[in-house]
Amino acid sequence: MEKKILIIPDVHGRSFWRPAVASGDYEKIIFLGDYVDPYPDERIGELTALHGLMDIIDFYDRHPDQVVLLLGNHDLHYLSPYYHEMCPCDRYDEKHSDVLHLLFTKGDRFNLAHEETIGSQKYLFTHAGVNQPWLKRNLKVIRKPDAIHLNRLLLFDEGIETLRQVGIVRWGMYLTGSVVWCDSDELAVSDPLPDVYQIVGHTRQYDGTPIITPHYACLDCSTAFVLDEEGLKPVS
Repeated sequence: MEKKILIIPDVHGRSFWRPAVASGDYEKIIFLGDYVDPYPDERIGELTALHGLMDIIDFYDRHPDQVVLLLGNHDLHYLSPYYHEMCPCDRYDEKHSDVLHLLFTKGDRFNLAHEETIGSQKYLFTHAGVNQPWLKRNLKVIRKPDAIHLNRLLLFDEGIETLRQVGIVRWGMYLTGSVVWCDSDELAVSDPLPDVYQIVGHTRQYDGTPIITPHYACLDCSTAFVLDEEGLKPVS
């Protein structure tokens, strides 16, 4: 059977993922992070977003070998109090923060990065992407921009410190942002990672059109995508 991967970009309490996961037979279903903290203009309640995350976790628990749950910047400030102290996002659900902390920390469901190979092409899935300035600035901590080394950043404070780095494009103090903060404009001007195609969310595309380039794709447009040997396409 041809390898097919379903990609669910930033959820933020939306429900588009529900029909998408039932839309076909997929070898992997990869969520790119940012499950809660809805946008005010979309009028999705925080409790609705919380229940949506619970349903996503339940879906993972029923299909742990098929589903991949990645972390975004809006998830890390619930998972890690250390991260939240240094780098809270502009939206934060204080009322449900204790419950969210438990959901993000219980078990080993969530990670920062995932890799897949389709045909001869290797893909790296993260919330926001790896740019070269962030990688070089933190190379002694990160070591290599692969899933194994990126995921270990969650395990120690020095690794968390690399994740809280926000670029000037997003009103931060660094030249570029981390793997959970990197803006698509930062990826656009960064030298591409060798031998890997990056698939990310994070940078909201208000017109619903994904950014697809020869080196990376930014899919944060409230639509699920299918990846196979023919490339990326939205779920019909």
